[in-house]
Amino acid sequence: MTEGDGFREVRKDMERAIRRLNVLEYFIMVAAVLLALAGGGFVAFLLSSGTDLPLRPTWAVLSLLLIVVPAAVVFGRGRRRSRDGSDKASKDPPAPK
Repeated sequence: MTEGDGFREVRKDMERAIRRLNVLEYFIMVAAVLLALAGGGFVAFLLSSGTDLPLRPTWAVLSLLLIVVPAAVVFGRGRRRSRDGSDKASKDPPAPK
């Protein structure tokens, strides 16, 4: 047995786990888009029934806002962490006093 053969099963398991996590990530993104569309539609319906706002453009704007604003917050937070080098997961916990 060569040295690289010992890790073949581990590599296969890791590749399978990575593929599954990618599928889960896409599922979560699709669910977020569907929730944003539903939430935007609900709020647009409430706004259009009480005001003179048209339903479809209001729904489109609100749905985009419900997707773009949280995505911008997450993207900005990630950029700030990478710029500062302050990844909280990699820091050691504080020493007890």
